Amino acid sequence: MAVDFKLPDVGEGMAEAEVVRWLVRVGDRVELDQPVVEMQTDKAVVELPAPAAGRVTEIRWREGDTVPVGEVLLVIADESGEKGKEETEKGVRTEANQKASGAASSASTFTRRRRVPAAPSTRRLARELGVDITQIKGTGSQGRVTDEDVRRAAAALQEPAAASLREPVSKPAQQVAVSAVSTEAPADLPYREEPLTRTRRVIADRLLFSVTRKPHATHFDELKADGLVEWIQRRRREQESSGPRISFLPVLLKMIAVTLRNHPAFNAHFDEDRQTVRTYQSVALGIAADTPRGLLVPVIAEVEKKSVEQIAGELAGLTEAARNGTIPPERLKGSTFTVSNAGALGSGRWATPIINPPEVAILALHPVEQRPVVRDGELSVGWVMNVSLSFDHRVLDGADAIRFTQTLARYVADPGRLLTELV
Repeated sequence: MAVDFKLPDVGEGMAEAEVVRWLVRVGDRVELDQPVVEMQTDKAVVELPAPAAGRVTEIRWREGDTVPVGEVLLVIADESGEKGKEETEKGVRTEANQKASGAASSASTFTRRRRVPAAPSTRRLARELGVDITQIKGTGSQGRVTDEDVRRAAAALQEPAAASLREPVSKPAQQVAVSAVSTEAPADLPYREEPLTRTRRVIADRLLFSVTRKPHATHFDELKADGLVEWIQRRRREQESSGPRISFLPVLLKMIAVTLRNHPAFNAHFDEDRQTVRTYQSVALGIAADTPRGLLVPVIAEVEKKSVEQIAGELAGLTEAARNGTIPPERLKGSTFTVSNAGALGSGRWATPIINPPEVAILALHPVEQRPVVRDGELSVGWVMNVSLSFDHRVLDGADAIRFTQTLARYVADPGRLLTELV
């Protein structure tokens, strides 16, 4: 008996995933739950386990192909009976024919299954424009067909008909008209064109939704950070001989969690369909992380219950996994408030961060640095940090944002205040 292994929805609402690497070949014997393929989902690379033990008789997708959820990835047959043996031999022949273009029956089976590398939206565009996508030579990465490739092919099909209807004009006038409306770069200018990666497409869709559906407003504030710097320096001296070096971010995350407990309206989700606000009692902080594949947001749950050391350890592990592409999908969802640590890049004093839907606010932290400050009427040097708080103006007002940063400012100026919140 053969088992069709279909691509499951391993992410929240995932529609497709890309084959990164096959871990087995046709003819290999696999055990139950043995990893057989690496798939790139919207935000992470995950290993999918075999749903049954047996021998791989057919692999239907190549590395780099985008596979819709529910499509068969591979077929596994048990080795009992002649039928299983025949299926295995057929699968082995199919794989050999892919490489050598051998027997027509197996090759035709693969050709029927084969797909041109292209995003589902690109395939849909090709269908709408009446273009056979299999006849298009892709200019994207690894021969991937892009939207622009499809549009060029569609324009080429329409050109003969358009030429018969075109008014005869002199060559100089035609050149002037073309140059007046053309938006293309000079033909001799070198360039490289690549489609958006899966991660960047997800980022693009979410941010476009956020900025077009959520009325953003951003409140800027400058916080006195002498108390925070002094506390950090003291802790570092105490930890010289033991433990990892403490940094600003875990301490600030703890302060933000306590601030959210004091201002719960910011620790919430807005349901666009029902027009309702869901306020959460526990704080799950999403930490925007810059990775080679784009912006990812690992989530630390129940921050209000964790020590600074626990937050620091969890943050380090999640950030490393996000950058390596090995973070589990479940650790990239469920946040109630997002923090963007712009200070990690060492520059920039202000920003207008975009809210991570369905959340209602996001806070950007800027570098802690020494600047000229006025104290008791005298100019001196002090430690200062800026924050940028974007919020959904349907749910929150400017006065709410001011009160939020004022509370956070008190903790930054005097971290000892946290003790009153931890009883």
